Amino acid sequence: MFELIRDFPTQLHQAVKIGEAIAIKALFPHGIQNIVVCGLGGSGIGGDLSREVLRNDLEVPLAVNKGYFLPGYVNKQTLVLLCSYSGNTEETLSVAEECKLRGYHPVVITSGGKLQQVAEKQNWDLILIPPGLPPRACVGYSSLQIFFVLKYFGLIDDSFITDALSTARLLTNAQASIKAETQALAQKLLNKILILYAEDTYESIALRIKQQINENSKMHCWYNAVPEVNHNELVGWRNTHDNLAVLFLLTGNEFQRNKHRIQFMKGLIDALKTDVHEVTALGNNAFEKHFYLIHWGDWLSYYLAELQGLDSVEVAEITNLKKHLDTVQ
Repeated sequence: MFELIRDFPTQLHQAVKIGEAIAIKALFPHGIQNIVVCGLGGSGIGGDLSREVLRNDLEVPLAVNKGYFLPGYVNKQTLVLLCSYSGNTEETLSVAEECKLRGYHPVVITSGGKLQQVAEKQNWDLILIPPGLPPRACVGYSSLQIFFVLKYFGLIDDSFITDALSTARLLTNAQASIKAETQALAQKLLNKILILYAEDTYESIALRIKQQINENSKMHCWYNAVPEVNHNELVGWRNTHDNLAVLFLLTGNEFQRNKHRIQFMKGLIDALKTDVHEVTALGNNAFEKHFYLIHWGDWLSYYLAELQGLDSVEVAEITNLKKHLDTVQ
């Protein structure tokens, strides 16, 4: 996992090359009414990420579907993207079968597996990304292909390409400091249950880091977004919890009212003697800041695994679940 995280800036460069070479056959003679990205875990986070980064640019709604079935509103004016790194994600294959039955023409992003076979048989658009890696380590490959598909259909411009390349430079230059910062923080978070808080415009990053803490670090973690957290979870901060630690994911661009909310939360939690930490993203725009925090969180999850003497790649519980599901109807 160390090498995969270290080489993430290179992955962004490679993802741009893959995206620039894609050719899509799907036609929408009556226009695109909405977008649905179907995927789970490391394959689904690209949908969450693109929805947030493009929230001010897209003129049609983008939804992320993380289940076995398409939403009822999907029709032939819906751009459906099927994202499964392995190509064998059970839920995404179920959606692919539904697309076949409804006569839809989705765009498939995968490294192979059954989903590639289905796409080729159905003559669907297929974007292949490099195989043989943990899906959660390929967020650069899968996420950027979503951007390229949206660009192809004229839903966004190509400015994200410049952003991706500038992000690669940013992460290369900042990697040493990120590693030092996250390694030191991991020492403080060991044996804690981590709670992540971010503004709603960066909620996908909190979800991503939670996933990495779960899979790489083998630790429980939860997250919530400001201002939603202030309408419910805030009341939970009434008693001291020795095994909790809080991490605020900041960008410096939070809405002013949310800044006040975050400061209030920090004071409330700190008064309970609960560990409170924060990280502020580097970058000139939402794209750079999102990917900076992704990279930062990946390193944190890696060092938490190292401190426990754990293999950050292994996910035995997920593997065992898949084996179990193969034995039942």
